[in-house]
Amino acid sequence: MTGSPTSIDEPLPGQRVYYVLRIGHDGTVGRADILAAESDDEAKTMAAMLPNGHGIDLWERARYLASYPPQSALYPDPE
Repeated sequence: MTGSPTSIDEPLPGQRVYYVLRIGHDGTVGRADILAAESDDEAKTMAAMLPNGHGIDLWERARYLASYPPQSALYPDPE
């Protein structure tokens, strides 16, 4: 993710560290990525635009924020 820190010690001033947990085909966490954002709303917007084949959960430390069902970032579900 462009502009995100490489460790939780490196967010830019004013940014918070969020975790994007990519759900694997078997329902377990397949991969975790770090996302830096200035607010929960910004993190949710960024996470919603990520491609995800099996779903994504968004967390800030131990605080759950949102889940996103599987979908393509190129062709999101129209609402």
